Amino acid sequence: MINVTTKSNVHGAISIVNALATGKGSALGISLETTAEVLLTSESNVEVIINNDKSEDTNLARECFKLIQDHSSESCGAKISVNSDIPIGRGLKSSSAAASAIVLSCLKAFDLTMNQNEILDLSVQASKNAGVTITGALDDTAACLLGGLVVTDNSSNSLLSRKTVDDDYSILLHVPEHKNYTRDVDLSNSDKFEESIDAIISMALNGNYLNAMSLNGMIFSKILKQSDAASILALKSNALSAGLSGTGPSVAAICNSDTKSSIIDSWKSLDGDIITAKINNDEGL
Repeated sequence: MINVTTKSNVHGAISIVNALATGKGSALGISLETTAEVLLTSESNVEVIINNDKSEDTNLARECFKLIQDHSSESCGAKISVNSDIPIGRGLKSSSAAASAIVLSCLKAFDLTMNQNEILDLSVQASKNAGVTITGALDDTAACLLGGLVVTDNSSNSLLSRKTVDDDYSILLHVPEHKNYTRDVDLSNSDKFEESIDAIISMALNGNYLNAMSLNGMIFSKILKQSDAASILALKSNALSAGLSGTGPSVAAICNSDTKSSIIDSWKSLDGDIITAKINNDEGL
């Protein structure tokens, strides 16, 4: 629909089990949000504005648009605007949330209907095409798009489990200033942890995501040579769970409301921002 702006909202997520080592992963939806607006134009070019970080590569948005346009008979361009409160390049699934939001908004713009699996597949494919993921990030994309706790096999592109979880818990995020991109990570010493990570995936499948997240954080902090200081401080301050999210550098903690302030106080000795959020069980719109 030329000259009609469409809009979609998708939430972010945190890692429960990182899929980089074994191809199987788990993630949990959180309340941080990404909004994508798409305006189809009569021009042939695609203009992309990432409002919260204009220095970021816009190739992901262009890949999302191209994949959806391929399902349409329309020949047109677009103006795509992305707004987000998810810090980019910090392990908080900003790319997966953006891909899902842009795909949803493009579908509305072209007046196309797809089921959840098709939307997931296109979002993952766009991320692969843009080079922002190694595994395809189905776990991250599913948690962003569907909400709740998801477990996936990224190597076979299959959703193994999706559950709603107790959303009374609080989410705290320690977000250092520097960025880490998945495409740049070194996994050369991950092989020796594969058996342990398989066991952690089983924990997540059984709903024991709190312990799974802490154990995953310990292992991947070692694999990726990331600091575990924020995780240790949070756990010492009675967090229910804490660990590195994605390839970092962010650390996520899950806690009861009565321990939030003590965890935040413990993190004030560290450089970086502290963000509060909630668990998200809702689908993207």
